[in-house]
Amino acid sequence: MQHIRRAGARGISADEISKDLGLPPSIVYSTLKELRRLDFIFTYPREKRPRNERRKRYVCERATWGKYGIDPQFLEALVLEGKIETINERLKADLLAIFEEVHNDFSRKKELRSFLPVSSESNICPKCNRSHEAMEFFYAIILKAIDSFIAESNEFKQFLAERGYSRS
Repeated sequence: MQHIRRAGARGISADEISKDLGLPPSIVYSTLKELRRLDFIFTYPREKRPRNERRKRYVCERATWGKYGIDPQFLEALVLEGKIETINERLKADLLAIFEEVHNDFSRKKELRSFLPVSSESNICPKCNRSHEAMEFFYAIILKAIDSFIAESNEFKQFLAERGYSRS
């Protein structure tokens, strides 16, 4: 999955995976079949492929960072320009309030409690002193919210249209 994730939004073919990782095609195909069954990956839509592209291309849709990838030079530019730090400062209070509200809601409702990360000393990473499970829980909340806003909101569509990136 990591190899597919690194291939980005256009995906990668089974043959490319086999060659890149030195795995027999039979192993690659059976693994891809299982990953598709579990909805961890999907095939790049046929109608969006170039006309001469006949091979299926597989895309990992889990974890937005992996799905889209971030060009290292672009990320470096964001950091050097102070954009990431500025964004974090502007969002910090709102994000913490949102996370607290969601956590409290999930804690109060019996049917949602099973989704909460385990809170125990044994679940805390000895290297970073944080629960990776808890971090993933909060990542999922904010990434889904951002994805919904960008993919579905009329406000973001209008924002794109005003800059020539979308049709009204």
